[in-house]
Amino acid sequence: MNLQTSFSPVIPIAYLATASLAFYLLLNLPQRIRNVCFPILIVPAWRAFATFEYFTWPDSLDGIWGLAVMIWVAHIISLLYVDQIPSQSKSRKQWDMKAAYKLLFDVRHLSDGPETSLPAVSTSKSTLIAFVAYRLLKLIAYWLLTVHLFTPLIPLVFGPVEPWEFDQYAQTYLRRLPFFEAIEPVTLRETCIRVVFTFRWIWLSFVDIDAAHTFLSIMFVGLLQLDSPAEWPPMFGSPSKAFTIRRYWGRFWHRLVHKPYLSLAKIVAGRLCVPSLGHSAEKVFLAFLIFLISGLAHAMVSLQRGKLVEAVDDVAFYCVNFFVMATEGCVLGSAGPMRGLLPQWCWKIIGYVWVFTFWFWVAPKWSYSEVHGEMLKEIERQNRALGLGLFTGLLGGE
Repeated sequence: MNLQTSFSPVIPIAYLATASLAFYLLLNLPQRIRNVCFPILIVPAWRAFATFEYFTWPDSLDGIWGLAVMIWVAHIISLLYVDQIPSQSKSRKQWDMKAAYKLLFDVRHLSDGPETSLPAVSTSKSTLIAFVAYRLLKLIAYWLLTVHLFTPLIPLVFGPVEPWEFDQYAQTYLRRLPFFEAIEPVTLRETCIRVVFTFRWIWLSFVDIDAAHTFLSIMFVGLLQLDSPAEWPPMFGSPSKAFTIRRYWGRFWHRLVHKPYLSLAKIVAGRLCVPSLGHSAEKVFLAFLIFLISGLAHAMVSLQRGKLVEAVDDVAFYCVNFFVMATEGCVLGSAGPMRGLLPQWCWKIIGYVWVFTFWFWVAPKWSYSEVHGEMLKEIERQNRALGLGLFTGLLGGE
């Protein structure tokens, strides 16, 4: 690794720092000047996103950075141009750098309202040590499980796998069940691979985000000591609460995007006069827009990587999740009188099976193409290395 490559991640970080300084400036200016000076924020923010390919290790960091910047931009736009937060208030003086910093990355709005206000107390040294030690142990556990178990899990269980086992045809499942008399019906091996892949996909998706959050909490609480432990609560809820698709997204999965995307969704809904249709219609439409914006944000990352097909799949994935969640809500609403027929723990087990079945169906449709492409690239690299070795051998007279 040369020196230029070693320092290349500084480039997107520097762009984000520039955008952060622009936020500090705009926060302390009148609203009319903010509107005119919007480019001084969005240009470096866009460059912070567009240069995410400079993050080469770990492999998933570039995508996480790109999505994080998109969410952050939505958060800043919400503060400055939707909520139009004033340049000073009772709790914040103008040009107060510390108060501006607290707004800068509070994407979840943890300090909003009395029920979520964060106590302004000093943190003892022992508390900081315990905070950092626990999170370091968590990072080590994540690394060990990911590298030595979940990443090689499928080859460990099933032996060598071929690219065709993850191609476009393998993404389909239901229509290839035996009673549909498909030309190539699903096999037991294919079904087992999908089961293991689904668990692996959920784990890797969770760890990518939570490990990044854990690392940043160590940096800002333990090393820089800019924040208190209370300002870095867990990103995810308990998996035990995810016995419906709605609860999977609302109770287990992180809520990082909810408030910034909701602010943007309300603007769109207002322009389309959706609130006039009633509270229920507006609520459903806002939920749809949040999922759509999430899909578009993921699609922007895929497009930046030059992967148009994956960008379309990203939007489709989140739209499918919304429509399945809406259908689930209608079914559960109409099945209310039946809930007394079985104890609650039985319904929860049925719910867990349903949630896993949904991911078993949808996760390969979203991720198999990427796995297939990576396997083909690896085979191409091996073939090139083999060809180069043979060519070198011939030149050497062997």
